[in-house]
Amino acid sequence: MKTRGKIKPSKSSSFMQMIMGGIFAIIGVTVLIPTISKDNDGPVWFGLLWTGGALLGAIFGAINLFTDEGIPTEEFSYTTTLDDDKQQPVPGYRSVESRLNEIKKLKDKNLISHEEYEIKRSKILNEI
Repeated sequence: MKTRGKIKPSKSSSFMQMIMGGIFAIIGVTVLIPTISKDNDGPVWFGLLWTGGALLGAIFGAINLFTDEGIPTEEFSYTTTLDDDKQQPVPGYRSVESRLNEIKKLKDKNLISHEEYEIKRSKILNEI
């Protein structure tokens, strides 16, 4: 069974991101933009870019802190042989080893012929 998931930052890191983003936004509004604007020879866009980036970081942190879903930073997928609801093997799934052991037991008990055993064994091994 293929499972997909998302990973979002922890509450504590989201809190720190929100606080630091807020601090950098305040620095941008109170220090960077006025200083650059006063001199008239500095690029005002840098102060706006700084403040905008800081605000985006603060908003991102706040969303992850105050919502259950949040904004994931990583996505992953993996295949498992367990049914997620019951934590038991998915119906119909058996490993190659268990299937080979099963047909070996059937052959040893003379429930299938040697030819049938070889045919089944070939089919199982070809699935690998």
